[in-house]
Amino acid sequence: MPTWISDPRRAGRPVLAGLVALALSGCVAAGPEATTGLGGLLQSRAAPQKVTVAGDTVAIAGPRGFCIDGTATRDGVEGAFVLMASCAAISGRRNAPVPATDALLTASVAANPGPGGTPEDRALVLARFFASDEGRAALARDGRAASVEVVEMFDRDGLFVLRARDRSAGLGAGLRNDYWRAIFDVNGRIVTASVVGFDDRPISDKAGLAVLRDFAARIRAESAALTPDAGTPEAPAMPAAATAPAPEAAAAVPAAAPQPTGLRRFFGFLQR
Repeated sequence: MPTWISDPRRAGRPVLAGLVALALSGCVAAGPEATTGLGGLLQSRAAPQKVTVAGDTVAIAGPRGFCIDGTATRDGVEGAFVLMASCAAISGRRNAPVPATDALLTASVAANPGPGGTPEDRALVLARFFASDEGRAALARDGRAASVEVVEMFDRDGLFVLRARDRSAGLGAGLRNDYWRAIFDVNGRIVTASVVGFDDRPISDKAGLAVLRDFAARIRAESAALTPDAGTPEAPAMPAAATAPAPEAAAAVPAAAPQPTGLRRFFGFLQR
């Protein structure tokens, strides 16, 4: 029986399981179209190394040896989702590149703008959120805070990085229940990049973090040359001081319902 080392196309099977697990954890909305075409993973087909999403404002590319599964990529009004794995697994070709560290990579781009503010301020808000029950529930496949342990969180080079362990049911066969995730801003969009390892080819915490940082760096570098189009939403501005309206004017205009902030809308994106 061939191993992944002798036949790198074998890695395509865990990719199938990986997409199912990621759909359950809310990285991409589940539905009939979410797995369309995935049965062809082990057939020879195109395996691009980069894709542009979110109105051509964000380019997703991974470290060397990782390619995009076009059949699992989604890009629409609710945001974008990109799945990456070994080029050999995606293409089904033995001579295709393979990554130095085998893992499953995902990138999600929120449809809503980033929250604005400094990276340090955003990191503080994110740290408080993911330390809360609401935040852990957003990370869980089953939506239960008790299922998730946030192992560590830190801010580095504009990336908010966390490592978490999700013990809820529904994890794809062959995948580890812990992962690295980075949250960062690219051209006014909130991007999350994740690295998930395999049970029988475990990667160290150091290697997983290195792949994550490389992944985020590639996304930033490839996106830097893109010019956000006119339709790209702007981050909410800080409220400016304003003169209070006359009493009769205030009475004539009904009070608007509070709108969720960019971070709050992003948390909703995580929970879908």
